[in-house]
This record gives sequence, C-alpha cells and structure tokens, in this order.
Amino acid sequence: MNTSILESKLKRHKISYSNENGKIIIGKSKTDYGTLIGLVILPIVAALGICLFMLINNAEFRGKIIAGIIFLFGTGFFSYSRIRSKKQSNDNLKKLEHKVIKIKNDFGEYIFDSRNIKDFEYFAEQIAEETYEGNLYLIDTEERKHQILGFDDENEKYVLNDLKWFSEYLMNHVGLKITVAKNV
Repeated sequence: MNTSILESKLKRHKISYSNENGKIIIGKSKTDYGTLIGLVILPIVAALGICLFMLINNAEFRGKIIAGIIFLFGTGFFSYSRIRSKKQSNDNLKKLEHKVIKIKNDFGEYIFDSRNIKDFEYFAEQIAEETYEGNLYLIDTEERKHQILGFDDENEKYVLNDLKWFSEYLMNHVGLKITVAKNV
C-alpha cells in the first residue's frame, strides 16, 4: 500500500513516525524545540523578566503591564499544555504492518485486524479561540477505545477532513469494510 500521503499528513501534523521496509511506526514523539523555545520558554522568561525589572526598579505595576505579564504567562502555559497533550496522544507505539495494526502502550501490546476491529471513531473539539483538537480512536469488538492519533489545527474543517482520511486509510489498511466513519 502506498504510504506517501499518510507520511505527508503525519509530517504536516508533526506526528513522529518512521517507515521501516514499508511498515509505518507511529509514536514516541520527538520534542519540537523550536516550538518549545518560541511558544513556551520565551513568553514565560519575558514575563518573569518584566516582573523582576518592575520589582528591582520599584516601578508601579500599571494595568497594561500586568495584562501583558498575564498574557505572556498564559501563552507560555497554554502552549506547554498543548505540547504535552499532543505528546501523550501520540506517545504509544502504533505499527502498521500487513493488514494489521499493533498498538503498544503501558498496559501491553494489542494486535488488531479486520476480525477484532469494530470501527474507528473520531472527534474534534474547540480548545481555544482558533485551535481545534482532533482525536482518532480504534474501537475493538469488546467496545474498548484505543487512541491512534491526536493533533490540533486552526481550522475545524481541516481537522475533521484529516481525521476522516486517517480513519478511511486505516480501514483500508486492515481490510475492514468501509462504512461511514463515525464523527462523534
């Protein structure tokens, strides 16, 4: 099965993967240091620097300065929570082998194929003014949910379209009869 589109979508969402002899391995996400420094560390350091500067110079904390400090702290901590959430969503190893999906997590290793997969389910929710988080789950025949992917984007439509595409790709991969993918 051609994996080039799958790989480009995983890259676009900055989801760590590798292709080993045609087997796609998703998981154990890498830290994006550019995002970590630019969106987490710099705003928090700037907010602390402004606070320290104000305290050392006995300057008055004016409303706009306080609002700026709160904004910088908020930006840093929100970005950190998004990075952690994405890392947790994609941390378990998922291997796409011939007609099989293997999931390895803290509870063990599971092997899924067309006989023990009931369906795939996905949803997107707004988590900030211009940020939507999407998650894709495999539902096994015992009604247990296993998270496959999690990512966010600025446009809900793109998140839902990609989730639907991933869902249909995985259904084709395991040979599951394609029904209408569930958007919960």
